[in-house]
Parts: sequence; C-alpha cells; structure tokens
Amino acid sequence: MLKAKKVSKVVIIGNKKLLHPTVDILHSIQCVHVEDFTEDDSFLKIGKPGEIASEASNKLVKLRSITNFLGIKPKHSDMLQNEDEILNELDAKLEKLDSIVNDLLDRKNVLGNELKNIDDSIFVLEPLSLLPLDLEYYRGYSSITVITGYVQGEISEIEQEIRSITANYELLSSPHDKRNVITLFVPVEHQQQVSDILEKYYFNDIHVPELKGNPGKIMAGMKNRKEDIQLELTSLKDEIVDLKGKYMDFILASDEILSITTEKAEAPLRFATSESTFIIDCWIADDKFHQVEDTLETNFNGSVMISKLDTEKEEIESSTIPVEYDNPGLVKPLETIMDLYSRPLYKEIDPSVIIFFTFPLFYGLMLGDIGYGLVLFTLGMVGRAKIKTGGMRPLATLLVYCSITTTIFGILFAEIFGFHVFGHHSIVAVLFGEHSALGGMFYNFHALPILNRLGKDDIPILLIVSALIGVVHLNMGFILGFRNVAISHGLKEAVLEKISWMVLQLGIAIFALAALGYIPVVGKTGGIIISVIGVVMLIAGEGATAILELPSILSNTLSYTRLAAVGLSSVGIAYAINFIVTNLLFPEGGVFIILGIIVLLIGHTVNTVLGVVAPGLHALRLQYVEFFTKFYKGGGRKFNSFGYNRKYTEVK
Repeated sequence: MLKAKKVSKVVIIGNKKLLHPTVDILHSIQCVHVEDFTEDDSFLKIGKPGEIASEASNKLVKLRSITNFLGIKPKHSDMLQNEDEILNELDAKLEKLDSIVNDLLDRKNVLGNELKNIDDSIFVLEPLSLLPLDLEYYRGYSSITVITGYVQGEISEIEQEIRSITANYELLSSPHDKRNVITLFVPVEHQQQVSDILEKYYFNDIHVPELKGNPGKIMAGMKNRKEDIQLELTSLKDEIVDLKGKYMDFILASDEILSITTEKAEAPLRFATSESTFIIDCWIADDKFHQVEDTLETNFNGSVMISKLDTEKEEIESSTIPVEYDNPGLVKPLETIMDLYSRPLYKEIDPSVIIFFTFPLFYGLMLGDIGYGLVLFTLGMVGRAKIKTGGMRPLATLLVYCSITTTIFGILFAEIFGFHVFGHHSIVAVLFGEHSALGGMFYNFHALPILNRLGKDDIPILLIVSALIGVVHLNMGFILGFRNVAISHGLKEAVLEKISWMVLQLGIAIFALAALGYIPVVGKTGGIIISVIGVVMLIAGEGATAILELPSILSNTLSYTRLAAVGLSSVGIAYAINFIVTNLLFPEGGVFIILGIIVLLIGHTVNTVLGVVAPGLHALRLQYVEFFTKFYKGGGRKFNSFGYNRKYTEVK
C-alpha cells in the first residue's frame, strides 16, 4: 500500500531453439513485462515470428469480420470450453461460418441496394403521379422540348410569361410539397427563352425515369415490392440472430484461442536474437522472480538463464520502470480513479488508499440522504451483478462504497428523499400521526439531525466544517509532498517547498483566532511573524514567483466549501419537489394526488441522476486539482503482464 509493487530489471537468455517453448511458459505464468527490443548497429536483430503467426492472424481477421457482422459482443461466461476441442473443429466451422455469412451478406447487400433504388424511384415518381401522363409521353419528340420539374410561384403568372413568347405550348401542373410540379411542352426553338423564365421561379429539374406506363401504378407495384423486401430483410435478421445464438460461444472461444496463438507466435518480434541465442529484456515483480526462475530451471535445466539487474547500480530512471499497483482488494476499484488521472511513478506514493477513504467521504457528505443512498446501493449492486468484467465493474463497486457513506450522512442529517426523518418535521410522524407509538418515537427523537442542512443556523457550521476538511486534506497533501521532495532532492528542499506552506497556514490560523478573540490579542503579532517566516521559506524554496501562488492556499481551502454547497443544492431540489407535492398538489385531492405521485417519482429520479453525477465530479476535482497538485507527479508506465487472461477457454 502507498507504494507500487517492487519490480526488478531482468534479462532472460537461452538457446534460440528454445525460444518458442520459453514464450509458452512466460505466457502461461503471466508475470513478466516485456520491453520491446530496438535494433541498433550491434550483431543482435529482432526475432522472427513463428511459422503459425500468419495463418493464425488471417483466421483471426476472418473470425472478427464474422463477429462484427453478427454483432457479437464480449460477455461473461461461467462455462469454459476445452481448447483442444475448439481447435479440432476450428477450421471446418470457420469455413462453414464464413460461407454462410458471405451468403447472408450478399443477400443483405442485394436487398439493401434494391430497396434504395425503389426509394429513389418512388421519390421521382411521386410528383409525376400527380400529372395525367404516362411516362413514355415525356420523351421521343424531335421538334418539341419537354421540361419537367418544380417551380415556386403562381402557375398563372408563369403561363402568362410563356404566352408572351409563344402560344404553342402545353402546361400541366399540380401542387406538391409546398411547390408546384409542372410539365411543359414547347417548340425546341423557344427552349432557352422558356428556361430563362422558369429560372425566375426557382425551377428545379426532375429526371423522368426510362420507364413506360402510368407512374401511379408503377409506384404502387414498387411499394408492394418494397414491403416484400422488408419482409425478406426481417427474415434475414432472424437468420442472423439464430446464427449468432448458435455460434456465439464457439466464436468467442475461437477468438480467444487465436488471439493467444497470435500473441505467442509474434512475441519474438519483441526480442533480440543472434544466430544461436535469444535475449528477453523484461521486468518481473520481486515476489514473482523466484517462481519464474524455478519454472525455467525445471523446464530447461539451465539451458535458459535468468539474471536480475540491480536497478540502483544501473541508474534506471523511475519514469521508465513499469508500475503495478499493490493494493488490497477493497482498494482496487479506486485504481480506476488513479488511472483516469495518471498512474504514479515507480518511486512515488500511490494515493489509492487515501482516496479509498476521502472520495466516498466527500461524496457522502455532499449527497447525504438515506433514500438516495439506498438507490445508489441498489444501482451499484445491480451493476456488479450485470458487469462481471471490464472497466465499468470498478465504477459499480465505487458506487456501492459511496452509497454507504451517503446513507451514513443521511442518517446524521436525518434525511430521506429530502424529508426529515426525526423531529417535529418528521415524515414518519406526518404519515402515522405524532401521537401514535411509531410517529411519536420519531417526533420526539431530537438527537438527530446533528446538522439541519436547511437550517439557517446550521448552514454556516456546515460551511466551516467543509473548509476544515479542506485544511486537513490539503495538509495531508503537503506532508506527502514533503516525503516525495525529501527523497528526490533532500530534506532542506522538502522543508522549504512543502513545510513552508504549513507554517504559513499556521500563522494565518493564529492571526485569525486572535482577531476573533479566541486567543489573546498578542496572537495577532505572533501570527504575522509566523506567516512572514512561512513566506520567506517559500521564496527560498521556490523563488520569488512563489508570491504569485500565495492566494492559491485560500482559494484551495475555500474550494472545499463545495462539499456543503453541492449538498445544499441537492437537498434544496428535493425539498422543493416535496413542498410542491405535499403543500400544493396532495391537498387538492383526486387526480392531483396521482399527479403529485408522478411529480415525486420524476423529480426524485432527476435529482438522483444529478446526485450520482455532481458529487462524483466535485469529489474528483478535489482529489485531482486541490489534493494531487500538492504532492503528485504521475506519468508512470503500466505494468503489462505478458500473457492472456482466459475468459472462455481452458487447457486440460
């Protein structure tokens, strides 16, 4: 905890003939982080992939194409399939599946293209169906030009202008889609003049298809064909769904096997090789080194050697060392929060354990409601039940953690969906009567709430408590920063850069207490002197520019008042919803009671969504912006174990 798992730089050397058996072993034990070899001017070259790499890769591409077509997504599986059984039927089933899928894809494309062509034709024929002409009458003239399209404006005005040019014309029109569709027959010699007239009325040409017959009847036939195509596509979708259900387990298992095969076959591309040897440059966790050493010795009897390098003597930069978290199971979900920001450097403090306490604490203090806490707990548990793997599962677990603190603070604030549980405003007393046994017990219990978040006397207290939490949290960051700087640059630098801020805060606190009369007035002078000492230390440690950072200590502290402010906004929304329902709707009776219930459900659902998002974002901000900036650098590399976590197959 608080530090990354210890790892060592390791070199594995062996006979080139044993390269692939070594890869198989390292892949199976999954505790080696391989560093990619880069060719230089030495005699060492990048290794060559195994012979099976190309074949396995091609099969994997084909399989994933099928997976994409069938819409198969990764899923949790409780039953693992035998790898040998899958391999025995892989080639035959893959060819069969590929043939079936190609046939389905061809049919789908043909039907899709036909459907598109029908839609395009209907779009053109629809306006033509409004005119009393068969399609063959729109073409085939030598001395007459046929102009068909849309115009805007009065047909009578258009006709009057055409008549000024020639009396030999025929104009057919019909309203359509807020415009007029027209067909105009005019002598060829007047085509340009008529076109100029139509341009003034925003003429838009319609391309008449090369068909014969009545456009309305043709269009009706096309619509019938369209319905048939849609039925065929529906049937095709059913076939795809059936195929997906039948082959899903096989496809997922095959993908896993081929992925493993490809990964192992291509592993030599990451190693250095000579004519007779291979060299694997890697990292291994100290607690796993002897396991790897013993495994290689047992399998190769000294033909493959492993050697640990001294990280300190090699003067390896900590930024190049891969980082593997070393946290207990309860803290693991908080590693997701860390990775969203940046993984710690190898020698840097890992604050995951600290966030394990502070993040749910801040979250619960902001939301602080029994009802919302129980809703979040339900959502989190459902999420954990539905999501077995992946990045969303830790977030579901984190939601459970936050629901616990939300419920605890909800009890301390005596709130359930914005209603008071205890005291003269107890919702229980309202429902059961203050003189009933149950109602009286809640009505007369005044130990809770410890703070009434809507009480004018308690709001300032809540703001002060939030600021004090900020002071503690910030100074925790300065203490951690002191440790980091002391290790990196020495004790003197650590005191000047980090302790100076704590001295400055102490001076300000003494001055404030004296000014408020809590300690003797002489404390003002002492507070000023201590503050000046803090500033001098800060300038000595960070330079004159540190003066520009002085206001940040106040803004950082005040930032924590959001713990109270966000909570007040949440309970304020809940109170407003409850007031509207209980004071305005329910007293009216009848249908207003039903309306009131709807308002309660919708209002508190929306407030729950806000309650999930807003406290989470603000709690994250306090960690990332206020806390981390006091000590945390980040930028560490992830420790990627060479291997594959099987989810669908097993080796027997």
